[in-house]
Amino acid sequence: MLRVLTFNIQYGEPVPASSPAAVAALADGRGGSVGSGLRSARVLARAISALGVDVVGMQEVDRGKMRSHGVDQLDVVAQECRMTPLFAQTRRRYGNGLLTRLPVKRARVLRLVGRRTPFIHDGRQGDFLSDLKRGRINGWRFKWPDRRACLYAQLDGPEGPIVVGVAHLSTVRDVARRQFRDVLTGFDKFAPGIPAVLIGDMNLRIEHVEEELEKRNKRCGTPGSRFEILHRGNGSPSWDPIIQIDHVVGRGFDGVSSTVMQMPVSDHAAAVVELGQTGDEDEGSPHGQG
Repeated sequence: MLRVLTFNIQYGEPVPASSPAAVAALADGRGGSVGSGLRSARVLARAISALGVDVVGMQEVDRGKMRSHGVDQLDVVAQECRMTPLFAQTRRRYGNGLLTRLPVKRARVLRLVGRRTPFIHDGRQGDFLSDLKRGRINGWRFKWPDRRACLYAQLDGPEGPIVVGVAHLSTVRDVARRQFRDVLTGFDKFAPGIPAVLIGDMNLRIEHVEEELEKRNKRCGTPGSRFEILHRGNGSPSWDPIIQIDHVVGRGFDGVSSTVMQMPVSDHAAAVVELGQTGDEDEGSPHGQG
């Protein structure tokens, strides 16, 4: 059995004071507020440690940024949980973190192609100048270019080698779809045939993930190479979840159970998923090559 956690920590930002998590555990169990900086990071670390997971995938992690009072959030969580930390920087002192109790064999970072233009219309990229000439300017937004990545790690799992990927994809839907496809292809290049799990904030609703997996799986020749949804449950916003954009998908695994829980920090809820290996990964694929 493998127990994983995916959590966009929103750089340790406390939840609204009126939310259930803030009322029930206003912070660290001693009656204080969550606060910010080191206090917030310690509250986060204790909350994660209490879950007893084997692998943690975190997004929006600060490592020494001013808004987090210079705290290395990944290091604080790693020390509290006694886990090995890995990091993929997407902006200065900011990115995706992976922590694990399992032995790490190797890791790599896949830089993802972003959007071509900062002008967004109805969740998609478009031709702003063309629409402007035609007088159609309603519904357009300007978004600064962003950098996205997926962090892969090959681990020694309970039943043999496994690969875990942690990703945080674009907020622009068509870009996120393309990045999602690229991330899944990245597993085949990094470690073909090995049971794999992708966790993270995909910024895609469950129906979009279903559509992408259906298209991909139609092209796959063997059951062991097909990725399946392993977790379902709304988690955003954390205090009143109405959509799911944090996902766990995998090949060679079954979802045994999953739980969504509000944490003392972040506008995302955390998702804890228990996985069991199916043993039907691709036969004949060389483990550990890519």
